[in-house]
Amino acid sequence: KMIGIKSSKALVALLLTLSSIPTAHSSFRCPPAFWKVRGGGDAAPQSVATDNKNLSLDEKVQKAMEKLGLAGNAEEKQECDGGKCELKSAEASTETSSQLDTKSSTQEGPHVLAERISIEMGVTKDLAMAALGATALQQSGTERRLDEDAARALIQQELNLISGISEDREDVKRLVEEGHEMFLARRALAFADENMDDARAILEADRIDAAEEERREEEAKSNSEEEADQLKEDNVASRTPELKTIDVDSNFDPTSGNLPSRGDEIPKENVSTKSLPPPATKSDVVFEATTSQIQELVLESPVPVLLDAYAPWCGPCKALTPALEEMAVKSGGAFRLVKVNTDNERAISTALEVTALPTIFAIKDGKVLNNFQGMPKSEEMMRNFMMGLLMPGANFNPPVSSEQKKNFEELSVKLAKTAGAANFSFSARERLQSRMAKHLHDLVEAHDGDMAGAEKSAKVVRSLLSNVIRDPYNMKFRTVNLENKKIEAHVHAYAPCVAILKNVGFGLEEGSSLMTIVKDKKVVNLSTLTVARDCIDKWIDKNRHKVAVANRKRKDEAARSKLVAEGSNISGSKEEDNEEEIDPDAVVLKVRLEGKKKIHELEMRADDPLQKIVDNLLDSTVDENYQIICAAKKLIVKSDDGNTLSMSLRSLGLAPAAALVIKISSSESKESTVNTLKDRVAAKKNLKRGSHTMQSIGVYAKDDNAKGEVIDGGGGVLYEQDVTDDEEEGEGEENKDDDNNEEA
Repeated sequence: KMIGIKSSKALVALLLTLSSIPTAHSSFRCPPAFWKVRGGGDAAPQSVATDNKNLSLDEKVQKAMEKLGLAGNAEEKQECDGGKCELKSAEASTETSSQLDTKSSTQEGPHVLAERISIEMGVTKDLAMAALGATALQQSGTERRLDEDAARALIQQELNLISGISEDREDVKRLVEEGHEMFLARRALAFADENMDDARAILEADRIDAAEEERREEEAKSNSEEEADQLKEDNVASRTPELKTIDVDSNFDPTSGNLPSRGDEIPKENVSTKSLPPPATKSDVVFEATTSQIQELVLESPVPVLLDAYAPWCGPCKALTPALEEMAVKSGGAFRLVKVNTDNERAISTALEVTALPTIFAIKDGKVLNNFQGMPKSEEMMRNFMMGLLMPGANFNPPVSSEQKKNFEELSVKLAKTAGAANFSFSARERLQSRMAKHLHDLVEAHDGDMAGAEKSAKVVRSLLSNVIRDPYNMKFRTVNLENKKIEAHVHAYAPCVAILKNVGFGLEEGSSLMTIVKDKKVVNLSTLTVARDCIDKWIDKNRHKVAVANRKRKDEAARSKLVAEGSNISGSKEEDNEEEIDPDAVVLKVRLEGKKKIHELEMRADDPLQKIVDNLLDSTVDENYQIICAAKKLIVKSDDGNTLSMSLRSLGLAPAAALVIKISSSESKESTVNTLKDRVAAKKNLKRGSHTMQSIGVYAKDDNAKGEVIDGGGGVLYEQDVTDDEEEGEGEENKDDDNNEEA
């Protein structure tokens, strides 16, 4: 069903091998390596019936295909309704992995899959097709499913078998001298179990099959040419007018007015319309196209195109296609017919969203204008369809709706992308990618390393490419005006950007500032534009961090420039007024009396003596002993050290600022003694009054002079104790003490 009776040279030998049917020699046996292949049985092949010896080669092949489940007329069992055959979707034809134990490929046609296997495994496409047919899995009815893994395994077994036959063997050399190819000679010897007679039989069968196939192709070609020539002769003969004779009197004077009346003497003749053009040669107007040929045959066609999406198994296709071919030949080149086999060219059928066969598309100037599915419902319907395609300014009847026009525009873009990608070779793609990388690197250097500016130029170029990709038929997007302000600033000013546009097909018009891409063609090959845009996208994504850093740097520079501009407007005199003057002789002292929390801040001059501090804080009439302590300067000055007290603050190093503590001790308290019991009791009660404890006065304090704050409780435990009833200075505190003594 998938391969057909006339397949390839490899199919004949492989099918005969798998099915144990001998060739011209009865001694041919199936190699042991294929005994366990599906269709070959689990044991060595049994002897073949004697009836098979009298069969012809085609009959043996047919019998082998029937044994493997490959025979059968597909179109007889294909369900077609209303003159069209519905195509099964990929989801409907795909089975789950639980239903199949082996992996299989249903997304690709047999020819596409065979082409890929032949490239990857280094074998001919014929051999790959034969392996796919031999290993196809049986489904419901006559449906079969390609098993790529099994086909690869079968090919690998054959290659391993052929590898055992060296090219230096005498048998191989003898077969090569007889005119056979090296690979086919080794393969035939491997299948024939190194028997020269059997190998020659296999090679002869291959030769006969190839010769028969070439003969049929030549015969079909000659028949088509003869038919075209005959049609041309018939058309010329029909257009040659029949010569008529009239008897004219010898005495007839044409200058006289006695002429016969119109319609009486002159016979009426059939006045034909405009003569039809001579028929064209079939090879000039009918094409069998692959995906890679759609760009040239359809999109860039100088005449309108009928694109026929068909399949070999489709019955309505076999009825409609010959009629379309005859129309194309008789039109004399007014349009061309391009046939696409949907089994082999799935990319095109997917791009055009073909859901039923046959599907006919009307394409003009690379755009899909209309389509219909199945057989034409009437001759008038087909005539209206062709008039809408061929006649300038004519509309289709029934007219195409706005929704259909939008759908056809999308199909046109999909077809252009698919055809362009198939027409763009891998080596050309790599060369373009390499040039794009170089131009983008040069673009950064042209911007003096500024990634932000380079990204801006690259994005402008990308937008120009995207416009063409989105609408390749609009000349507005296919033309770039280099004098445009934005384009001139970001594209024309940098040579790498112009080089990118030239690499994808843009050319500068002579004596103009316009760059146009393929002005002489209706549609653009979008493959180069798509590759260039993808390269720009990857470059932007790769350098995203560098671009972000450059943008932040640019913003900072702009903000800095703005601040400088704003600062320049302020007058210099105002800035001088705002400056704070510093007095070099000013001294600020923070003084605390021991036992008190209050800190006194004194503003003094650097030349003032140290004694002035005591005079400002203590009453000079009271005879007291004191010490002035500065821990930072390691200074201790007693009240009886008159020389030091008379020294200036600058000389003692207390300028411009210092922290001092004054410790006071009264001389009268030392001389007085407690003589009475009443005084002792009063003194004892006075000591117990208040909340000061040994901890609060700093006995167990963690830090020096941190009374009642952070307390070391032992065992590594620290806690805070807030003292809220410190003695207050002043007269109010003395009055409170007097009241407490009276109560006691």
